[in-house]
Amino acid sequence: MPPLVRKQILVQGVVQGVGFRPHVYKLAAEYSLSGWVKNDASGVTIEAEGPGPDVEAFIRDLAGRRPAAARVDSVVSRALPTAGDKKFIIAKSGGKALAVAIIPADLALCADCRRELSSPRNRRYLYPFTNCTNCGPRFTIVKSIPYDRPYTTMAGFKMCPECLREYGDPLDRRFHAQPNACPVCGPAVKLEAGGKNFAGPAALEAAAKLLIAGKIGALRSLGGFHLACRADDPSAIRKLRGAKRRPHKPFAVMAPSLAAVKKYCFISPAEAAALGSPEAPVVMLRRRPGKFKEPAPGLSRLGVMLPYTPLHAALFALLEKKGFSGPLLMTSGNFRDEPICKDGPDVRARLAGVAAFSLSHDRPIHNRCDDSVAFEACGELRLARRARGYVPSAVKLPAGGAAVLACGADLKNTFCLTRGTEAFLSQHIGDLAEPLNQAFFRETLANYRRLLKISPSVIAHDLHPDYASSAIARSLPGRKIAVQHHAAHALSVAAEYGLAGSFLGVAFDGTGYGTDGQIWGSEFLVFEKQTWRRAGHLKYFALPGGDIGALEIWRPALALVKAAYGPEWGAQAAGLFKAVPAAALHTVERMIDAGVNSPRTCSMGRLFDAFSFIAGVRTEATYEAQGPM
Repeated sequence: MPPLVRKQILVQGVVQGVGFRPHVYKLAAEYSLSGWVKNDASGVTIEAEGPGPDVEAFIRDLAGRRPAAARVDSVVSRALPTAGDKKFIIAKSGGKALAVAIIPADLALCADCRRELSSPRNRRYLYPFTNCTNCGPRFTIVKSIPYDRPYTTMAGFKMCPECLREYGDPLDRRFHAQPNACPVCGPAVKLEAGGKNFAGPAALEAAAKLLIAGKIGALRSLGGFHLACRADDPSAIRKLRGAKRRPHKPFAVMAPSLAAVKKYCFISPAEAAALGSPEAPVVMLRRRPGKFKEPAPGLSRLGVMLPYTPLHAALFALLEKKGFSGPLLMTSGNFRDEPICKDGPDVRARLAGVAAFSLSHDRPIHNRCDDSVAFEACGELRLARRARGYVPSAVKLPAGGAAVLACGADLKNTFCLTRGTEAFLSQHIGDLAEPLNQAFFRETLANYRRLLKISPSVIAHDLHPDYASSAIARSLPGRKIAVQHHAAHALSVAAEYGLAGSFLGVAFDGTGYGTDGQIWGSEFLVFEKQTWRRAGHLKYFALPGGDIGALEIWRPALALVKAAYGPEWGAQAAGLFKAVPAAALHTVERMIDAGVNSPRTCSMGRLFDAFSFIAGVRTEATYEAQGPM
């Protein structure tokens, strides 16, 4: 028999909250090893003892045979003296290890839990908080590392004997599942409507009836509330649009199943895979002609998601029993440009005027997080919004350095914290012109710093001095570095793909403050030897009124027409502007001629806006890029 050896093994990556310790326990049993495994601030630490070849095979399998939701970045081992352990155990978490653990993202309802939830004989039948090591809340409930129940918002729920049995059984898929719960001991759902209160199954029944009747409801999900109504009810959708001040901006829908989605959307294999993935983003699909126009008016695509929590799945099961098999419109539970609501008082304060009822529960949300949005391009899934299901997973960097906070821009803000060779992007924050989003930024930054144990010494911010994100950056301790907007776009792509050496970065977007004081937006930038230079861009044109030109898209169109035809533009193109009030047209023309409040820009976004007006699509936009879309 080969001599016994003992090794300490450190596994880093996404290895907490994804069933990795139970997986290690089973691997150790397979190789008849003794020792222990535990979570700590650095990841997962193991001490394994047994015959040398078996220990080496065990170490190889740690990376090669991993749980589906895990990501192993490194496996490092060192020899220890043998200790003579008689068995392998899961030890108590903790220790003095350096904090480099990664908190896992929230995981959509898995097939096994979905089957249990659908079975009337199962003790978790229609239970809205069913989960296991393969699915359920993670990032949205965690307060600190290591990822263990006492450090989550599940700390207040004491497991019943049956849940404890599952939690302690190495052969059970709920072995060390931190949010494990059932109707006896776990969170409970509740509904408030018109002064009446319902709890448990009665709350779900009442919610289903109210939705079928055409009511708008606030539904609590993993990272916050949705506002929901029937996707085939124009009256409810109009009311919701009026309340949110979104007359045309597209809303997403949630469909009961992939089979249902195929009835009203075309769907590719890649899109189907994304919908059914653990991340479960909203996926922008090509809509079949005539199907569900109201949620996304004037667009050929419809944002669709599947029920990704057990609460969603239970609600759709009840809707189907009552004869409703269509999709529900599901949009963020907020008003325009505000953070998503995350608790009952927030909903009562902000959404009471639009939501006829609130379906909530008593499991607190610690980290609010909106839905991710994705689309397929060139056969690959691309993210338009990176949030639930993806954060706080890190992007690997080719090299490390000082801890940096990159504060982002003002529109569609996210921030980034670096730790060595890892870059952690926040969930979608929103538009920082809204003070509530500035508070959300600071709240999320504090949570990330606490979770990741990061104190950045460098604070990067947009070159624009008046951005709210730049003001936040200036208020924080650390060395400040201003970065040109489009250079940041190109550099972020280069970092994500590990580009080395010189490269050409092309950045087309709405607007960004340039080093020459002009408004950029169509940039060809050459990067080499730690510097960059601007190699090309569109010809500058006037943007009368500045940012308002993104909504009144006839303004940049007028500037381009005047530049093309000169003083006699009216004889050539006056007909294009017949829908614009004459007084407004005259005023803006004078602004352009005098150079008053008409900054120069080379924005590709404003060029697209202008040509959508010239093509007769729209005169004004109610949301960004509406005309071109």
